[in-house]
Amino acid sequence: MSAKCTRSERLPSLSSSDEEEDPQIKRFDRCPVLIGKNVNLGSFTFDAHSFYIEDLFVGMDWVGILILDDKVYPSLVKDFYKKMVFSPGTEITCFLKNKRIKITRDLICSLLHLEDGGIRLYTTKTIPHIEEEYDPVAACCHVTGKHFDAPARLSTNQLILTCRVLHNIIAHIIVPQKGHHDEVNHYDVFLLDSIVLRRKLDFPYIMIQHMNSVLSGTRPKALLYGMFLTKVFEHCFPSSKSHRYHQYSYS
Repeated sequence: MSAKCTRSERLPSLSSSDEEEDPQIKRFDRCPVLIGKNVNLGSFTFDAHSFYIEDLFVGMDWVGILILDDKVYPSLVKDFYKKMVFSPGTEITCFLKNKRIKITRDLICSLLHLEDGGIRLYTTKTIPHIEEEYDPVAACCHVTGKHFDAPARLSTNQLILTCRVLHNIIAHIIVPQKGHHDEVNHYDVFLLDSIVLRRKLDFPYIMIQHMNSVLSGTRPKALLYGMFLTKVFEHCFPSSKSHRYHQYSYS
């Protein structure tokens, strides 16, 4: 895997001076922006099994989030998270530049060209549970090719080759995380199992819940979905469009 990027450009910050003096707001200034990656899906070919990673993501209807190749405005992303409000109705609102930004499942589907629908499940602390739809023990066996008697926290070196590649994509793009990605948590196993089995999941729901996890922590580690937020900003502020400058590919 290789990654390429050029120097970033920034839009002027939209924060007010009052916000910058608020310790609860300033905590976001110290957070890195996880911009995401652009994946060359056609490069993944497993000839021995006539197996294509691309087919899996086409089956999940998640191609749109993987092929983003947009500039990122770190200061604007930070301003967004500072002012972001999560609503119980599964949407995120934010006021920037005197304009109300509303991220809904419908907007995510529109910007990423996704179909609506799928299982809505997101968890960071518990073992995913779907009655008659998901067996966490069988999933551990499925993604590792080994036997387990109980759900287990795995490491990437336990995964079969295909799932190692998928986990890399999950950790950088689907539910991006800061730091090393050697651990495979219970939700990662659920996502891996779902992708390989083509169990349809509601990605817009997952994205909104994962973005909300930034607010739920007292010490956020990172600000998520940088390239997707560029799509949102360009949708709301057409004048923000400019030349792309981040481009990543797997090889």
